[in-house]
Amino acid sequence: MGFWLTFFLVLHVLVAIAAFGPSYAYPVIGRFSAESPHSARLAARMIYAIQTRMQIPGAIVTPFLGVALIYLGHVQLWQSGWLLISIGLYVIAFFYAVLVQTPLIARMSRALARLPDPPAGGVAAPPPPGIGVMARRVRINGIFLTILITTIVILMIWKPGNCQGVC
Repeated sequence: MGFWLTFFLVLHVLVAIAAFGPSYAYPVIGRFSAESPHSARLAARMIYAIQTRMQIPGAIVTPFLGVALIYLGHVQLWQSGWLLISIGLYVIAFFYAVLVQTPLIARMSRALARLPDPPAGGVAAPPPPGIGVMARRVRINGIFLTILITTIVILMIWKPGNCQGVC
């Protein structure tokens, strides 16, 4: 494996980990946010910030690094079914995340930001109407996106149909 191929492979993997790794922590953050509206406000802001500052930029860079790997590795794209499927799933995941999930989380974050801070030792205000529905949609969308990303990772590692010297 040449220097540039190794360089782009390492970079591709590192950017993918930074971009998509946080997604696996969202269910844990979501559990904490379900405990109180005050926690939900912080959780929604954190998730939105991670998505817009890390995940989306990383998701934009990742395919360019992949193209470099295809070129440098002399990969026969149209003969690599696993790669074509991965690219198709990636396109679906990217646009679903950018056009559906991120705006939903932004709306939820704005709605939760309007909550007043709980008084010292007092009871927090109830969540705004519709937050429960939004939270369920965010959770379902998150599960869908996590399944897509996990499938892509499995395909990238396993490369079904690729001989890899065994044929």
